[in-house]
Amino acid sequence: MACKQAKDILSCALLIATLFIAGCNKDKCQTTAAPEQYADMRNAAEMSIRSGAKDPDTVQFRGVQVWSQAIGNTFAVCGQTDVFGANSMTYVLFVAVVIRNDLAQDPGRRYSVETLVGSTTSEATKAYVETLTRCFDGGGPKPLPHNSMAPVPIMPDNMAAPQQAVTAPTPPPPPASQPVVAPPTSGSAPGDVVMAQNGNIRSSPQGPVIGVEHEGTELHVFSEAPGGWLQVGVGNTEPIGWVHESLVRRH
Repeated sequence: MACKQAKDILSCALLIATLFIAGCNKDKCQTTAAPEQYADMRNAAEMSIRSGAKDPDTVQFRGVQVWSQAIGNTFAVCGQTDVFGANSMTYVLFVAVVIRNDLAQDPGRRYSVETLVGSTTSEATKAYVETLTRCFDGGGPKPLPHNSMAPVPIMPDNMAAPQQAVTAPTPPPPPASQPVVAPPTSGSAPGDVVMAQNGNIRSSPQGPVIGVEHEGTELHVFSEAPGGWLQVGVGNTEPIGWVHESLVRRH
């Protein structure tokens, strides 16, 4: 009934998230004892959230749990946090994805953390969706098999049919005395790179995560997009997705 009274889908999602938080009192939401091997992942997630707050010393947590994900060495740290200052009693959902690199020699690079805190309207909706998809054992995206393409989204039936392309007339070849110069290919950066650490493979630049490649994996670069995004694949047959150049090193 509450969702029918919401003005749109966003309001409904926020209402559900609010009811979830309100129904979790302080006694019931105390942090459960995490397995010892999960303590480092939780600490890494909480440090990441504190570092993004205006007053890190006042950030509070409750209901924190760590869940192993479908992709190896990947964990979801889920719970509630109050990042609004010492006088606040407002807890919001958060989800932190922690990738553990067992081969890293530098302790500071052993964990890669991406956090989402529902402190704004749009972030609250995203945090609620992430909670549903990640906060359980085996959650998150599944490992991406090599030599396979990411699934193509189904196009809606009501899309207008594309207009027939008009083929421009072919220009005559240049005189024999003039060399033929091929135009530069914009955004093309073929070559090979190696994963410098465990990193996310995305369906498009800054798009959804569709898999993870591990440190040391050799990838072929098919093209490059603005912002340092590389379209890569295992072997030079076909691309599997996009990775940011900060996660790789070139041969």
